[in-house]
Amino acid sequence: MSQHRASSVEWNPRRVSVGELEALVVDGAMRQLRYGGVEVVRGIDCPIRDPNWATETPADVEETIDETSDGVVLSRRFAAFDGALSADLEVRLHANGVAAKLRLHAHRRVETNRAGFTLLHPIQGVSGKDVIIRHSDGTEGHSTFPEAISPGQPAFDIVGLRHVVDGIAVDIRFTGEVFEMEDQRNWTDASYKTYCRPLGLGFPYTIEAGETVEQSIEISLSVAGTRAQPGAESNRSVGPLPEIAIAFEPDWFFETAPIILECLPTAYRILRLDVAREYAFETLAALAGPVELEVVIDDEGNAAGRLHTLAKALRDTGITVESVTALPRAYLKSYQPTAEWPAGHGIVDAAAWAKAAFPDAETGIGMLTNFTEFNRHPPPSGIGDFTTYSTTAIVHAGDDLSVFETLEALSHVHESARLLSGERPVRLGLTTIGMRSNPYGAAVADNPKLARMAMAMDDPRQQSTFAATFAVGAYSAAAASKCARVGLASAGGPFATGQVQDGAFRAWPIHHVVRALAELAGKASAALPDMPSGVMGVGAESAGKVEAVIANCSVEPKRLDFPAQHGVVMDGATAVSAPDWLDRANAVALDDVLLAPASVVFIFRGGDR
Repeated sequence: MSQHRASSVEWNPRRVSVGELEALVVDGAMRQLRYGGVEVVRGIDCPIRDPNWATETPADVEETIDETSDGVVLSRRFAAFDGALSADLEVRLHANGVAAKLRLHAHRRVETNRAGFTLLHPIQGVSGKDVIIRHSDGTEGHSTFPEAISPGQPAFDIVGLRHVVDGIAVDIRFTGEVFEMEDQRNWTDASYKTYCRPLGLGFPYTIEAGETVEQSIEISLSVAGTRAQPGAESNRSVGPLPEIAIAFEPDWFFETAPIILECLPTAYRILRLDVAREYAFETLAALAGPVELEVVIDDEGNAAGRLHTLAKALRDTGITVESVTALPRAYLKSYQPTAEWPAGHGIVDAAAWAKAAFPDAETGIGMLTNFTEFNRHPPPSGIGDFTTYSTTAIVHAGDDLSVFETLEALSHVHESARLLSGERPVRLGLTTIGMRSNPYGAAVADNPKLARMAMAMDDPRQQSTFAATFAVGAYSAAAASKCARVGLASAGGPFATGQVQDGAFRAWPIHHVVRALAELAGKASAALPDMPSGVMGVGAESAGKVEAVIANCSVEPKRLDFPAQHGVVMDGATAVSAPDWLDRANAVALDDVLLAPASVVFIFRGGDR
């Protein structure tokens, strides 16, 4: 048996159980609560959000976990907002459910967008299923967990929920606040979230000095029927594999760009520009040739003229714009489903102006931010040659488990987008861990210490096999949903595939994944063997050296068994800084391989390399 244990994952959970109920305790949150082996709750937590929706990092944390014959008790105390807010949390697991209590006390006046319990519901066994909602006036209503991703909140005024997950009855009661629900798949979270307080009450809101907030959640669990038999992981896509794209911005256009272009000659180039900025276009000479242009325009009468000026400048630089997506600046922000989008010129006008300025180019329509905004302002039918949006994995949480869980949601995101796109192909912009821009606040979260945190552009995993593994999972989800193109990295900047040191390019693991996938792109996809949950990948029927790329997109080791196959394993211990590492790596037999979390397997045709 081949052992591959080195991992780029930070993963220190504590597994607790009482009777048929088991859970993980991770950073003070209860995760993946299972009853009789069925995941009934994805998480119970109390994140504190600032006025930009960034999550406060808990300080002065005191945590204990007591396990007795009667149950398990998690007790946690922490501070937020530089000590202005203190929190006391208790989560008690017993044989038939959960009891959680939260007490928040403001020592000084604080402003927050959210401070209180959130309860996450899994997708599997829940999506499209019935739910009974108890309201604050004592009445009950019948509803369903949305199957297509809901752009707005699917449920309001919640003090209780009753539903069944794969034969397990779940009865939830909330006190201390009125809750509502959102479909977190909008942000690629693999969950539905029941949270407080209602968004309609406005945000940010104030907790005054001396004020105390108390909340509780009671969950009762029981067997209600026979559990469905789990199916095998399909890991199969249909049709040609998506094209690979690399993103460029002048601010990211460092000395790495020409090297990356040389290493990835078949990758498409997505160039983003802003008509309000002045550029030294000669610095973009390395991009001479075809590009896909994303351009931010101002909502003013001269927007069309400025697009024509930009078109001439790009032609003079030797850049050929093969496709263009223009978006008014105001549409870089997000608006609630019940709110009005900005008055004046919108995405339809921008598409018309782009077509006039670049008559020989295909025209895209959609958003330059996340699927959230795409879903809340879907592109009108009959306009544009393709649709577009981007995704980020750390809108709500930055821990490794949450990031990997977003890969489960991506297939739901892309399928919902296909319904909104009609016959138009979907071309994804950057599909990354880090956040390119923040539509929900003033800016992305500052991350000078490179922590694993939500809403940050700079993510520490970009340089490790974690980002490489995530790219495989994201590409696999895009392929399964028949997306035409996907951007997995950038040339320089926060989403780069490597860096220049002493005049030489030093590759990061994601470089080798992007390069291998670019070799498979456009080929007919091939069915892969059934694989363990959390293992994702793609294969091609007609390939060159690389026949398939497979990754362990989970926080647990996974056993693979590919008899008669040979390939290369890239894990956290592999030295991969040479740009041509994959060409020279020694292939090994892939029968009975124990693959570490955040590791990648490149399968070679006939053992070639």
